[in-house]
Amino acid sequence: MKNIVLIALFTFLSFTAFSQIKFAEEKNPELSKMLAKVHTDNAFGFKRYLIKTFIINTDLGYSKNEDPEGAKQNVYISISFLDKEITTKLYKVETLVNPETVNVVEILTGLEISIAHGLAEDRIEEGFILEIPKK
Repeated sequence: MKNIVLIALFTFLSFTAFSQIKFAEEKNPELSKMLAKVHTDNAFGFKRYLIKTFIINTDLGYSKNEDPEGAKQNVYISISFLDKEITTKLYKVETLVNPETVNVVEILTGLEISIAHGLAEDRIEEGFILEIPKK
């Protein structure tokens, strides 16, 4: 009998513990619209910085064949420098179809970034070097 009472008491306490989380609807339409466009892509960690890439839908619509996979998007590259004080720089690659950040490699002059983009049958991977000045 004691076990049943203890089990019932612990069950009740565990449910009341979860009910203490409070939430509310966010009524900022600009924030809601912005977050609806954001897709996180990848994060890459290095000794001196953290790189995060985000895919953001543009308002430019779809590619000419109206395939939903053909949405025109921008890639934002956020580089957070991990020093005594964290500073961040933001870079933008504009208007790609279905982009994905494939890889980021640290090189002597900065970062080599590879992005794949295009529709499935015509997908290509391109790279570029983002030079980062030495501090």
